[in-house]
Amino acid sequence: MAVKTRKKPKSLRVEAAKKPVTKGGETSKPKVDKATINKIISDLNKKFGENAVTLGFPKSENGEDLGVIKRLSTGSFTLDIALGGGIPLGRYIEISGGYSSTKTTQCMHIIREAQKAGLTCALCDVEGTTDEPYARALGIDFNSLIYCRPDSMEEATQFILDLQKSGEVHLAVLDSIAAMIPNKERESAMDETTRLGLPQTLLGEFFRKYQANNNRLSREGKMAFTVIGINQLREKIGAYGDAEYAPGGRAKGFTASVDIRLRRGDWISEGTGSDKEIVGQVVKFKIEKNKTYRRMQTGEFDFYFTPSNNAGIPCFYNDTYKEVIMCAVEYDVIRRTGAWFVVDENHRYQGLEKLISALKDDATLVEDLKQRVIDEVGRL
Repeated sequence: MAVKTRKKPKSLRVEAAKKPVTKGGETSKPKVDKATINKIISDLNKKFGENAVTLGFPKSENGEDLGVIKRLSTGSFTLDIALGGGIPLGRYIEISGGYSSTKTTQCMHIIREAQKAGLTCALCDVEGTTDEPYARALGIDFNSLIYCRPDSMEEATQFILDLQKSGEVHLAVLDSIAAMIPNKERESAMDETTRLGLPQTLLGEFFRKYQANNNRLSREGKMAFTVIGINQLREKIGAYGDAEYAPGGRAKGFTASVDIRLRRGDWISEGTGSDKEIVGQVVKFKIEKNKTYRRMQTGEFDFYFTPSNNAGIPCFYNDTYKEVIMCAVEYDVIRRTGAWFVVDENHRYQGLEKLISALKDDATLVEDLKQRVIDEVGRL
């Protein structure tokens, strides 16, 4: 016996929208009246301000497309490649990690590279642990560095917002988010309780204002402001699964375009017996979030903190030569056949040491290899 199915009421039936069809059977595209669209955009700009609405991405004062992501080197070539060419400018970047994972040092490298690119930078030293000799050793130019040591979270965030509104400063490093303290907590006695979630609430307000100010800068055709927040990694008590978290609440996580986590790897030692000395460390990274390139990229690089090392790397610097070679081999820019490293017909080196020596003597060759690797990454 056949079972009769009940028909759905007419009000519940879902009917496919009829698409306009041409004689050839293909779907026709609706005609766009550009004059009408331009009139709408013009009216909206009169109402909300110049360049509030544009057809396509806005342009800068010199006609440059602001929709194109500009990138800045981190000082580590391996990390640059994993990020898609460097950190994106005009975004919030978070760099977190445990102690001795070189968080502050890597941010100093970023400031140095930004100054080389002609950007004015600021350092908000909440922890108060950055000293001038260390910064100078990393190549920081104090003639174009704005330095602040705030006494509260409110002062630190307002300091950054005021620099952003000026339009004359382009990048700020906040060291660190976990060290910032609200005024209510700072002024209270140790036995007094403060309202829970106050730092997270203040940071949520800060990030909303930060993005609104960046939108305003883009309307004016100026470079958006970049903030790099250094953060610590903590562990939740009694948590299941991954207990690690970075303080500051969820607002910063949603605002961040890039979230990098650094970890301390193996120590780099030289010598044997009583002459054995630790001269550096391996820094491991994992990109937890990246809205501008592939996420969850991992890698590592060597960092040296003593001037007397066999690698010949300056104190507090990363081993750039080793990084360039490893990336070039990975992306087939350098062809390896046995013990030979072949860059091109005119550059063939037997053994890694000879190739590293050639890179140290020829800065042009280093830059050429870097650019070729970046070009290969862009084609992936």
